[in-house]
Amino acid sequence: MGEIVSHEGIITNIKGNEVEVKILSKSACASCNIKTACNMSEMQEKIITISAPKDKELSIGQEVKVSMALGQANRAVIFAYAIPSTILISMIFILNYLKIDEGINALISIGSLVPYYLILYLFKEKIKSKFKYEIH
Repeated sequence: MGEIVSHEGIITNIKGNEVEVKILSKSACASCNIKTACNMSEMQEKIITISAPKDKELSIGQEVKVSMALGQANRAVIFAYAIPSTILISMIFILNYLKIDEGINALISIGSLVPYYLILYLFKEKIKSKFKYEIH
């Protein structure tokens, strides 16, 4: 089996065959001993919805471990960060080459992300099916 990425979480809701799990996402600063002194720490709660495993008894408030294959996590990073960054930077360079005013360049470049996110939204169910979380 390949490498996996896992996080600890708490079940917050159970709806039919779906389970909502709250995960506390921490930056590297969050675990630092002097985080209160520099005010740079970042902790964020995320709620993900996962298909409930049929072979496990789950209850609200139960602590679980949620995991995903590393390849799927890398694919998520590509969809969330790499592709939009590439679109944005490409548009900035193209419009800069065409001698478009910087303010207009910025607006068009940011606006060029709208079709990308619209496509993601339209295909969200297909994309969602490619990412499989497991509860342990």
